[in-house]
Amino acid sequence: MLFTSQEIQDIRDRIKFSATELNSILKKIHYSEEERITTDIVSRLDEPYMFVVVGEVKSGKSSFVNALLDPGKEICKVAASPMTDTIQQIVFGKPEREEYSSQYVKKIYQDNEILKEIAVVDTPGTNTIMDHHQEVTEKFVPVSDLIIFVFEAKNPYRQSSWEFFDFIKDEWRKNIIFILQQKDLLDAKDLETNIEGVKENARKKGIANPVVFAVSAKDEIEGRTNESGFIKLREYVENHITQGKSPVLKLKASIETLESVNDKLSDGMKLRIDQFESDFAFREEIKSILAKQVTKTNNQTDLLVESLVAKYDKISDKYEDVLSRRLGFFSLLTNSFKSIFDKSENLNKWLTNFTDSLERELKDTMGKNLNNGIKDIADNIQMMAKLVDAKLHTNQTILTRDHHIFSDLAEKRSNILRDLMDTFSNFINREENFYDKKLMSKYGDISPDLLKGSGIAAIGIILAALTHGIVFDITGGVLTTIGFIFAGFGIGLKRKKIIKGFKTELEKGRKKLKEEIAEKIKKYVSNIRSRIDDNFGRFDDYLENEKKEIDSIVNAQKNIISSFKEIKEDLNKKLV
Repeated sequence: MLFTSQEIQDIRDRIKFSATELNSILKKIHYSEEERITTDIVSRLDEPYMFVVVGEVKSGKSSFVNALLDPGKEICKVAASPMTDTIQQIVFGKPEREEYSSQYVKKIYQDNEILKEIAVVDTPGTNTIMDHHQEVTEKFVPVSDLIIFVFEAKNPYRQSSWEFFDFIKDEWRKNIIFILQQKDLLDAKDLETNIEGVKENARKKGIANPVVFAVSAKDEIEGRTNESGFIKLREYVENHITQGKSPVLKLKASIETLESVNDKLSDGMKLRIDQFESDFAFREEIKSILAKQVTKTNNQTDLLVESLVAKYDKISDKYEDVLSRRLGFFSLLTNSFKSIFDKSENLNKWLTNFTDSLERELKDTMGKNLNNGIKDIADNIQMMAKLVDAKLHTNQTILTRDHHIFSDLAEKRSNILRDLMDTFSNFINREENFYDKKLMSKYGDISPDLLKGSGIAAIGIILAALTHGIVFDITGGVLTTIGFIFAGFGIGLKRKKIIKGFKTELEKGRKKLKEEIAEKIKKYVSNIRSRIDDNFGRFDDYLENEKKEIDSIVNAQKNIISSFKEIKEDLNKKLV
């Protein structure tokens, strides 16, 4: 049962809609060649079923076309050698005439009933020396509905012919029939051998049931119809293509070509998605490196602070005990008598010496502890930058600059990565990127000469200055306050207040020491991490845009694939 004209038009409209969706993707990604083919297919949906005749020069293509359409007329000019690189498109039309639709395409209008259902395109030879032959032929092949592959009957094994066959079959999955032309030049046995040879070659290349006809255009044109082989060929055309079936077959062939375009896009998208997933994993690994190094550094900071506080507590306990004993009742009494005879032994002087001694011991002991701990922390922060730099140089490239669809995208990605590596290399070699003026301002600046040219090595100098500044600031403040306490109280009954004030200030210093060193180092580490991460801003924008575009294309392709599948199923119901 055949389709009505309205049903055919409805299917054409469905194909046009999905093809337009596909074309919008191709246009967006600048896949111009496939966009042209898709546009061409849509524009030809209303045209007759199109035969495209291909083969080598001197294989007898033009004679074959003349014999097939009208043995009494030379519709296509036949010459001993190729004269032009013109494609000849034979279509129905009145009056009969010839006109050029482009530089390389000549339209030949013929008043022939068969041309109401089919159009025939005679192409230049695939092995011609003329520059544009293959190019113009390949532009017609994608929009064809049936390829008629013409060989010289006496030699159908030329490599150039079969290479072109591979292009047609693998690139566009076209329906193909094989013609051995000029069979009158061979005896029956040799002809049968070559027919079987063509079938065998075709099977090896994936055509399960190759259709092969041996014909002689010369015999057909000279009236030897029964010997020419054209009777069987015309019967094949009538049974399989014409008699009302060609519009449906035309739509089916068009969908198959559009599916081929979509499949090429899908193949390219697989690489694009692989590249995105690789880049995304790479970026996540960078974040993981930073997070792990920050965690490790913070843990080292906590250990350093615990060690400093332990030293601080040990020294504090020691001096508290000394002070408590020195301010005991008998000690004070003895001191009072001694002071009558020896002014150097008065309590105020002892308290001053006591404070000075406490200050020296705190700063000396804690300073040494700081030096060792800060070196490890600085090394770890430096390692964070070095690991990121090393990782940048191992990023995997999947989408190459010569990719047939996404070469522009591959070039853009390559430029972004190259700029990122250059920027980051410059970043880790500039010491000012690791110097935080706001964080350091309270504890004093570092001489520019000390930092000059040191890059990430400056981290150790900066951290040492920062932490020593914090420790000296805190201990100095504590000891100054203790000095005021000693100066503000007398002796005797005020002993408890002196000791209580001493303990209170040391506890304040302990708490401040614990909190402030951890806070400042961790803040410094966090700032460095942010600065490292900031280098990836352009790359992150690229990844975000890639995800949006990939998701958009993949979702659109799913709809296109589903639509084409439904249309083919509807067409096949009528072809059964």
